[in-house]
Amino acid sequence: MTHVGPERPETDGLFPAVPRQKDRSHDVSGRSAPGPGDAAGPYRMRISRLTVDKLGIKLYDRVSAVLAEIIANAYDADATEVKVRLPFGTWLASPAGKPAADQYEISVEDNGHGMTADEVNTHYLLVGSDRRGRFGKDTSRLKGRRVMGRKGIGKLAPFGICRTVEVITAGGEPTVQGYRVSHIKLHLDDMMFDSEDDYLPEVGHLDGTFREHHGTSIRLTDFNRKLVPKGEELHRQLCARFGIRRDDWDVEIFNTRESEALPGLAQESFRLGELSIDLQEDTKVTFDRTLIGPEGSDPLPVSGWLAFAKNPYKDEVMAGVRIYARGKIVATTRDFGATSGFTGEWSVRSYLTGEIHVEWLDEDEDLVRSDRQDIIWTSDLGQVLQTWGAKQVKELAKRGRSSVQRRTREVFEQAADLDARLLVEAPGDPQYRNSVKEAFRVLVADSDREAASDPQRVERYLQLSKNIAPHKELLETLHQVSKEVDSPLDIVLALFQKARVAEFYALGQVAQERVEVVTRLRQLITDGATLERPLQELIEKAPWLLAPEWTPLGMNDALERVRNSFESWYFKKSNQLIATTAIRDPERRPDFVLLNGPRGTIWVVEIKRVDYHLTDDEFTRAVDYLESLEEFLDDTPEFGATFPIRRLTFIVDHIDRLSRTNRRLLKESVNVERRSWYDLLEQTDQAHQDFLRKVEKLRRDPGGLDAP
Repeated sequence: MTHVGPERPETDGLFPAVPRQKDRSHDVSGRSAPGPGDAAGPYRMRISRLTVDKLGIKLYDRVSAVLAEIIANAYDADATEVKVRLPFGTWLASPAGKPAADQYEISVEDNGHGMTADEVNTHYLLVGSDRRGRFGKDTSRLKGRRVMGRKGIGKLAPFGICRTVEVITAGGEPTVQGYRVSHIKLHLDDMMFDSEDDYLPEVGHLDGTFREHHGTSIRLTDFNRKLVPKGEELHRQLCARFGIRRDDWDVEIFNTRESEALPGLAQESFRLGELSIDLQEDTKVTFDRTLIGPEGSDPLPVSGWLAFAKNPYKDEVMAGVRIYARGKIVATTRDFGATSGFTGEWSVRSYLTGEIHVEWLDEDEDLVRSDRQDIIWTSDLGQVLQTWGAKQVKELAKRGRSSVQRRTREVFEQAADLDARLLVEAPGDPQYRNSVKEAFRVLVADSDREAASDPQRVERYLQLSKNIAPHKELLETLHQVSKEVDSPLDIVLALFQKARVAEFYALGQVAQERVEVVTRLRQLITDGATLERPLQELIEKAPWLLAPEWTPLGMNDALERVRNSFESWYFKKSNQLIATTAIRDPERRPDFVLLNGPRGTIWVVEIKRVDYHLTDDEFTRAVDYLESLEEFLDDTPEFGATFPIRRLTFIVDHIDRLSRTNRRLLKESVNVERRSWYDLLEQTDQAHQDFLRKVEKLRRDPGGLDAP
């Protein structure tokens, strides 16, 4: 078929091909320049200066992270000494609307090879270039160190905390006058507008002068409101970011804050070193170039160690396993993504720590996230590391569970002063003391170690152990008597009497506590002017007011873990902080009280003061909390299985201000209920009548235990 007119270009799919231009000139870069018939071109990628916001401010917002990037650059520049100066424990700027704070400065000085003016332009001021590809090698210029930098964006990190970065550097070949200095100042405010134009830094007054020694100084000023941690915390944060072990590498951090006499600020300086964590040594597993990977693939070396910490972490820096590549942290993991439900899981979540070196994460394929806070786990190599790590974690959990329990028992025994108190109470009965001690150890073995700092919790464990011990002693004595005595009837009767004394002692102790709580509840309700917090605290401390059959054994620890996890989950989901306890923080009003009950029940309890009228907004908000709790528990099987029943209870006297819809929901829903304060008091009295009668009988006739 003949086509009349200009020749139609060939097409590929939906897009017509552009006719090739026969004659094209070239620009100075070697790229084709527009020819006479070009409608557009050549094509160029332009990057706005606003990219600085995404690569600097948004990726690095902690002082320690910024310092780590600058220190890493000094390492790559073959520095053997780095001096960092900054004010420990200081807010670098005042809150909005407040008078300006002191003019602080952070400086980092190194004795590396420095830069010439040309190198400042072609290297430092070039953002986002792969330095290893540009130089054709991945080792440093003089010492052959495997360089940490790769992406070319770490230089923007300071803009995450400040608005002015000053660079003073001397490098190149020395002259008779010394090393020539390049001096520039970068101002974030001059960069931050939507333009592709080149940015021209301010030239400093030292530019073109000479220095005796090579090296680079970075000075940061004009800060955002960022907090420099106190010395000990800053030391942990920086040490955690580096896994370098070299004799020719020394980093010293100096405190420039004048008020060093303040608590926690007396430390004048520290050196970058190994992160110090007290370990349960019998749990430590060391890997010396262990080879991992699926069969048929090239083996991948892994070095380092895993262990359980001896004590709960001081802060998040010490939690989990730190993963390093080329001596710099690239990720932290709590469990390598191990699935839930394995033996010793809780110990892993609470005490696992370690240091793993995997150089191949940052070799040919870059598997490190831009801010060096995580790796790309979904990659093939990331999956290999995750599978290996999860296996090690589960094996360590099995071996380390007994060690964790032993350490937990030691902490609780010290908190209770167990040996000394038992010796005073029963100096001539070592069998009883041992029975109490053994019962105490069983009760606390799987407890949250932090609970040992709560004197009331420790005391409850001790009292329960004393109640259990006589029964254990009874069984052991019966077993012994059956072997040694032909007619042990009298001894057996005496032992049963002893057991019943122990039983009624325990009953009396519990009864006394419950009588006191019921009396206190009656006083608060009768008062009429009682605010919500005393009522919230009372019910949180005595949840059996809602469910008389409730027993505390083993339930408080599970509830505390759910509370902490749910509050964190809710913040991530809604960006709102909530409080689910009236006891933990006396200064903060709880949004609701989260309680546990019998048979796997967990309660959202909305507590209002006496004679209060509930509103629709309050009703809806509480229902939303219950739905969020259900979603959290369904998403977290380990907690969901423990608490399969979820309920919402309003303790409020009046609901006349609720809409008809909400009143009907309150009436018809199986998991939403309302109780008035007098209803609650009456139900509590009725439920405990038999219990209190037994206690009263015991008080009147403590010797009549054998009476029917």
